[in-house]
Amino acid sequence: MKKNNKIYFTLLIVSLLFSVTSCVKEVEFTGEETAPLPVLNCVVDADEDIVYADLTKSLFFLRYGKFAPIKDAELTFTWNGTKLPMQLENEGVYSTIVPIYTISQGDGISIKATMPEFGTITAETLKIPAKPVIYNACYKWTDGEVHIKSFTLKFLNNDPSDTYYKISVYSKIYNGSTPVSEWNDGGYEYISCNDSRLLLTSSDFPTINEGKYLLFPARNFSGDTCTLTIEFEGIIHTDNLYYVEVASISESLYKYFSTLNNYYNTQNNPFTEPVQVFTNIRGGLGIFGTKNKKVQPIDNFW
Repeated sequence: MKKNNKIYFTLLIVSLLFSVTSCVKEVEFTGEETAPLPVLNCVVDADEDIVYADLTKSLFFLRYGKFAPIKDAELTFTWNGTKLPMQLENEGVYSTIVPIYTISQGDGISIKATMPEFGTITAETLKIPAKPVIYNACYKWTDGEVHIKSFTLKFLNNDPSDTYYKISVYSKIYNGSTPVSEWNDGGYEYISCNDSRLLLTSSDFPTINEGKYLLFPARNFSGDTCTLTIEFEGIIHTDNLYYVEVASISESLYKYFSTLNNYYNTQNNPFTEPVQVFTNIRGGLGIFGTKNKKVQPIDNFW
């Protein structure tokens, strides 16, 4: 009797397995594989006198691997009407040196790439945004608590109708060296902000209120200044130094970061529609953006 029960139980398990596997159907892709497109990425930082651009080929979504670099292109970076050829450095990375002085607020820039395989692609002409002015960045102590969990940041709200901000915090880790320049880089910290002006926006693209940066349009703040209380998500060590970076960025870069964040947030959700990451490259894919940043230490613990 026990033997019959064992056989019956085994048959039941096998039948259940067959019923489960029969519900899974593998759907083959029957469409045509799309041809690769050139991908041009270039973010111009006003604090740098070298402009870098990355040029690769896109990858079909069912294929895995790295984007293949394009090494036979002619790239031209135009700065205030002056055309500067970009030289290939390695693996699809091109660069050029801006002469005389670094790029500054109000400068007009554009970029163009010509390739034997794809022809010419271009990006919109952009202006360098105004450099932020930070009034103060001070740790905020909470009564009755030993650990610092946040700091207040106050900065000038430049041109609210046409400015976007990206705020981040990075650390330098004390390693026994006296000069701070010799301390180890701790990387960017996870931060968040519960200010409703960051959580709610009339923009077509949402704000980002947590992670390794905050992202929002200046028009969310109606006054001449922005004041935020920014929370640390990790443990803050009193031996380390922390710096806040406030960057004015172009609308194109703001849209890119916003849609990129939405893309990663919906990757594992089968019930959301696919997110198209913003691109402003004509004839290809990628992002051409500008930034102008100000970095300042947060007031020391001691």
